[in-house]
Amino acid sequence: MTITTPTRQRRPSATRLALVSAASLSLIGGSVAVAGTASAAGYDYKPDKKVECKVDAKNVYHKEYGKYSKKADVKFEFKVWCDKKTDVQFDHWIFQKKNNGKWELIKHRDGKLKDVKYEAKHTKAEVKDKGRKGGEEKVYHVVKIKYDDKNGKYSHTVTKSDSGWGTVHFGH
Repeated sequence: MTITTPTRQRRPSATRLALVSAASLSLIGGSVAVAGTASAAGYDYKPDKKVECKVDAKNVYHKEYGKYSKKADVKFEFKVWCDKKTDVQFDHWIFQKKNNGKWELIKHRDGKLKDVKYEAKHTKAEVKDKGRKGGEEKVYHVVKIKYDDKNGKYSHTVTKSDSGWGTVHFGH
């Protein structure tokens, strides 16, 4: 006993009709993109342009030697890392604690870093001895960075910030 399967009559499939229609449209002058499962036509490879950056504001420690020092030039350091080279804008604010306990802006700096992968920067600011007991002046700085994250054809600005604290010791 033999079992035979019935043979099916081949009909034109929808894909064949679509290819014929697309071919006839292209002859008329229109451009039509037909994507098949094995075809890569019309697929545009774009590398991932997502960027991730970090900022680190270093804590401050500065010792000013000398009996009669009334001011000190202090370096407020920060570092920027990005996983891909990118342009980064930065703002750097430096504060010193006033005698009434409030924070006073003593310096502001901004700028642009080109093609950053890793960059260490600093801003020098003059910290004044306000005559506190022990000769200690409290300082604080904030760094804010902005960069464009280009994910595909869309882009948006990312903002990140960090801060650092410290003490400037004057020799009394």
